[in-house]
Amino acid sequence: MFHNGRPPLSRYSFRADRNEALLVRQSRNSHGYNISQVVNPTLSGYRRNDRLPFTAKAGIFTVSGSIHRETLEMEVTLEVYDMTLGVLQGHAGQPFYIDLDLSMVKGKIALRMSGFDEIWLDADTKVFQPAEDGAGQFIEYRKSHRVLEIPGIRCAPWLSPGANL
Repeated sequence: MFHNGRPPLSRYSFRADRNEALLVRQSRNSHGYNISQVVNPTLSGYRRNDRLPFTAKAGIFTVSGSIHRETLEMEVTLEVYDMTLGVLQGHAGQPFYIDLDLSMVKGKIALRMSGFDEIWLDADTKVFQPAEDGAGQFIEYRKSHRVLEIPGIRCAPWLSPGANL
């Protein structure tokens, strides 16, 4: 409800869908309103010596975070169209899937370890593409991108002949 018939100078709105949340800040200026997304939490501790930081961009997707050098535990931030979707945690030795059901992007993102020493980002999505006539459609968007090569992790010699020579 407005005070004195005018909206408040600054207000936060919260939208929740299926245990997910988007927090935006709405403020009034001399010509109308400003609406901006509140910054989500960032990763913590990724500059420690026992963690290996990474950042990679694959089209509309950006992943950044860190991986623990010994346990391979990952802490990841995913961005779609430069909007942060939050901090996610997983293990590099197991497939790490993120299902997206957004208004502009639908599909699956996977972070996976390949060759025992590389982390890959795989996108199997559909992205909404607006058309000049006002209508639009979802088009397939598939991309694979190497995020990180982990130094010092080598496979056992019986898995790859000559790998550890």
